[in-house]
Amino acid sequence: MDVINTTMLGFSDIWVFLGFVLTVCCTFFCLIYGIINWRKGVAEKDGDYREEIRWEKEEIELIEKLP
Repeated sequence: MDVINTTMLGFSDIWVFLGFVLTVCCTFFCLIYGIINWRKGVAEKDGDYREEIRWEKEEIELIEKLP
């Protein structure tokens, strides 16, 4: 005898029912997490782009040196 009568809801097995419930719970969790963290981003520091610019300059210099 099952704890929950899942055949009434159209589910043939308790594991199918649990999979459905966990999918819905996961969806709500992801929505709530996304709403809470909507505007939070990675704070960019002043030195972040300086390193990339230096690498690009070095790359351009190397390309110009190629025959």
